[in-house]
Amino acid sequence: MNNRSTTAFFVLTLLLTSGCMGLIDGQRIDDGGVTPPNEPWAPAELPDEWSNIVARTRGSPNLIGFTDCDQLEQTLKDHIAEEMRVHFLEMLENDWGYYGLGWAEDDMMMDGDAVAESSSAVGGDSAGSSGGQQTNREEGVDFSGTNNQEEGVDEADFVKTDGYYIYMLQNNRLFILGTPEPGQLTYESNITIEGSPMTMMLADDYLVVMSVVNSWNLNSNDPLYDILYDEDSYWWRSNTLTKLTVIDISNRSAPEAQRELYIEGYYQTAREVNGTVRMVTHGYLELPGMQWWLEMPDSYWEYDWEDPMRRVIRNETIYLTIQENMQVIYDTPLANLVPQIYERSDGEITTHPLAADTCDDFVTSEDSTSRSFTSIFTLDLMASDFSFEADHLMTNWAQVYASQDVLVIAESANDWWWFWGNNDFTEATNLHTFDISNAGTTLYTGSGRVDGNILDQFSLSEYNGTLRVATTTGQWGRWWMDDPEPMENHVVTLQPGFDPITGTKVLNQVGHVGGIAEGESIWSTRFVGDTCYIVTFRNMDPLWTIDVSDPANPAIIGELEVPGVSTYIHPMSDDYLLTIGIPPANEDGTGLDWSSVQVSQFNVSNLSSPTLVNKQLLSPVDEDDGDYSWNWGWSEATYEHKAFQYWAPKGMLAVPMSTYTYDYASVNGQDYSRYIYVSQLMLINAVPGENLSIHGTIDHSDFYNNYENYYWGQSSIRRTIFMGDFVYAISAAGVTAHNLTTLNETASVQIWKPEFDSWYNNYYEVDGEEATGDDGTTSSEADPTDPPDSEGESSGSDGSTGSGETGGGTDGDDGIDESND
Repeated sequence: MNNRSTTAFFVLTLLLTSGCMGLIDGQRIDDGGVTPPNEPWAPAELPDEWSNIVARTRGSPNLIGFTDCDQLEQTLKDHIAEEMRVHFLEMLENDWGYYGLGWAEDDMMMDGDAVAESSSAVGGDSAGSSGGQQTNREEGVDFSGTNNQEEGVDEADFVKTDGYYIYMLQNNRLFILGTPEPGQLTYESNITIEGSPMTMMLADDYLVVMSVVNSWNLNSNDPLYDILYDEDSYWWRSNTLTKLTVIDISNRSAPEAQRELYIEGYYQTAREVNGTVRMVTHGYLELPGMQWWLEMPDSYWEYDWEDPMRRVIRNETIYLTIQENMQVIYDTPLANLVPQIYERSDGEITTHPLAADTCDDFVTSEDSTSRSFTSIFTLDLMASDFSFEADHLMTNWAQVYASQDVLVIAESANDWWWFWGNNDFTEATNLHTFDISNAGTTLYTGSGRVDGNILDQFSLSEYNGTLRVATTTGQWGRWWMDDPEPMENHVVTLQPGFDPITGTKVLNQVGHVGGIAEGESIWSTRFVGDTCYIVTFRNMDPLWTIDVSDPANPAIIGELEVPGVSTYIHPMSDDYLLTIGIPPANEDGTGLDWSSVQVSQFNVSNLSSPTLVNKQLLSPVDEDDGDYSWNWGWSEATYEHKAFQYWAPKGMLAVPMSTYTYDYASVNGQDYSRYIYVSQLMLINAVPGENLSIHGTIDHSDFYNNYENYYWGQSSIRRTIFMGDFVYAISAAGVTAHNLTTLNETASVQIWKPEFDSWYNNYYEVDGEEATGDDGTTSSEADPTDPPDSEGESSGSDGSTGSGETGGGTDGDDGIDESND
């Protein structure tokens, strides 16, 4: 690591802020002690340059290691100190700083207490392992899997399938449902997951579940509690943990947790390639005693609002707060600045320190000012010992992209505070690349930097060794600038190389095309082979086609102006695209109508002249329905590509649509108020080159509408699985199977009812027994053991019998209701 001058800055700041006068709660502090509160207040004489902001410079984005732990500690403290100073110094000129309402880093609040309860209903015998299957079902041919960005790279999601079973995370449970034949459903088992399960990865007979564990939800008897909580200072070492649970599902009727790992930080995303899971987290640790707000002295409130003395007192309070925070930073040991990994085994907790004796497992960009960490957690599921490694980058919050061979961490080169008082720099993005072609290893291969910001993972693509990036410059719109740079969009290509001076691996820019949609910003991007498709928007949606076949000379080929805007682009075939987004609000095609959703098909066989085949408006309710005043309809697929499911073998697209309203009613003389939910899956005929049309709808609304109970969770159908001639609709309350021709329901499993929730209790009941799980262990002791008889006629896969178009399965009061018709 290069020998930067940050240490000198840190020591200088300490000298400037030590031994000087300050005021808090009516008391003046100086070298001689504390002045009695009843003594008249007099302004302190502050150092002349105490409020200067250090001039910024930019160097290389390359990641470099630390020579020792002292250097890591000093660098972290320098970064924290400068961010803290700027945070308070910006209050000098802004009255909102009076109350300490400036920007502060709030922890993400996640509900870790949501609990699902269930019993079983099995319509006949079901296999406990996929080993008994007679035929091999192939993803992409026999059934649809997760809608991934890149082929061969599986993305984490809360629903997975291997064609024989559906795995679903709901509240704090993993549910396993069988699909013996397409169109059928059997309940297999469930297992409790600690915390709030977010997503999972599936590899052979193993599931890796990523969950968020809030520290304050830990039981005081949990050994993790003693590690994370300091009762003397009332300080949580980390408010949030990301938990990684490896579950053996070789026996689907009795899944078993094999390994439980925790890392301090927020879960971001995960990818699986050839049996290796790479999970990315981001986090920082709160320093005990660190204050990000102002506590005004009593004397401040004695002056009128316009009195200049208020600002004098406030500025001195800012100065004193900085001084006190600097001492906190100085006194904090390295162990409280870097995240740790913990492992639970046999009721005991083992700590895997991230900072080894040399701290050589931490890296940072040469010109980084970040105080937070992006950790890449690599777990090889094919290894007999489930070996793992962790890499830790000092970065800002990052976007994550992966091809089969390359993982990219794309972070803003500088956080927003870095620009305060330094307007000569424009926004930029650091790109850090890693080789993931070998199982169980993640190898750093170089970094590069591009101007502008990227929107999401689809703004990145690695193809034949070239990294392609779509960016927008001038997007920040810094409100303190008189003449901010106008927006402009770019496509940049980069390739691995070596710095001729340092000999280090780098990403060199080899090509660039700019001037794309000046004054507009990118709303969606998709790289497909040698072509880049970009949708920008200000008043109307242009679709841009860009040739990136020659990395050194990317070029704009065509443009098509279309009303509305597309938020996701999906390749249907070589010559056609599907998009989903927001339709126009006005007759002239301008503006956006956020109350509905629009699906469009484009012909891109001639890239220089793309054309719109047609578009289809989607709405969850009939506009002529005058009984209720409905809220705006929405679809998760407009902002989450995994909710968008296109099934090419049947030429069909599945898009969830939802809305709700509020209603009052009287039942048996009792007045009730309720939410009325509309939860639908809309099936659209989407054959390349043919007009889009509505095929039909699947409805889960009855799962959620009940006069006597509120439902506070997610009511939408969120995921879809196509399998053979059938489609499975998946929402929080259950799963239904439907014949694609008739849309008749052929099977259903209900895994939630209002009475299953126990929001105000720390326990749940299954078949009359309590299973607390308060020690944080993962267990399957809540498995239902007395399944009721299944409902309906004998199960079949031809769809000849069914219960109509609406998902139901509400018979009985058991935790799992299942029917195969």
